[in-house]
Amino acid sequence: MLTIKQTKQNPKNNSNKDLKLDSLLSKKRDRKEYSKQRYQAKKDWYNQWYQQRKNQQEQQEKEQTSKYSQASAYKVLISLKEYTELNSTKRKIWLDFIWTFKELNQIDISNIIEVMRIRELAENLINDYWTTAKNEIKKGKSWNSLDQAQKDRLIKYWGYEKARKENNCLDTDEQLEKQSQEYLKEIELAKFHEERGKIKCSCYSCEEKKEIQKEIKQKLKKEMDDYDRQSGIGDKEQCLECNRWVKGLDEESGICKKCLSSYE
Repeated sequence: MLTIKQTKQNPKNNSNKDLKLDSLLSKKRDRKEYSKQRYQAKKDWYNQWYQQRKNQQEQQEKEQTSKYSQASAYKVLISLKEYTELNSTKRKIWLDFIWTFKELNQIDISNIIEVMRIRELAENLINDYWTTAKNEIKKGKSWNSLDQAQKDRLIKYWGYEKARKENNCLDTDEQLEKQSQEYLKEIELAKFHEERGKIKCSCYSCEEKKEIQKEIKQKLKKEMDDYDRQSGIGDKEQCLECNRWVKGLDEESGICKKCLSSYE
């Protein structure tokens, strides 16, 4: 006859097993949570790095576009060929760059100093060319003394500059210069008003404000007249007694004839 042994379960062993199981589950949950947090931290870091890199690329493209757009605008004022034909000094600056570039182009450029030489000569040429082009802009002050070709150049250049400003293609130096010029005008205007006062001032700012106020008053008067004409009031006045709109109120009492007759 088979005998079945009954094993008695110890409650202490059961509690130890439960504790071990809870500990394993807790560690598993902690590892899962840690992995999730680590993945989120890496994702945030990558998004931040990508956004910074994207902003840097956009800034570099914007600066490069600004330089090319500025060069295109200056090219309208004076071409490189015209620049080299102005005098011997400017031709020498251009020839120094050309000869050095051709000389180094025939050999292998294996030294950083040679690259720096090309860069230095190129910067000298660009800076002197831009300075010469800016001097062409000053000719616009004596407009009547210019011939038609010079006028056409300046008009085209001003069109380029307006388009550059509207499309926000200015570099940092140009933006600072533009902003400083606006602040300078405000400071000069404030000093002018401080010295002479604003009463009957004939400066451009006050005259412009007067014109705007005049236009607003005329517009309001026209709207009020149109409203009176549509409502049928016109030259009528409101009686203080009966509140009717009538023509010809009594000057002393300010009431209509009908109400005045009732007092008699």
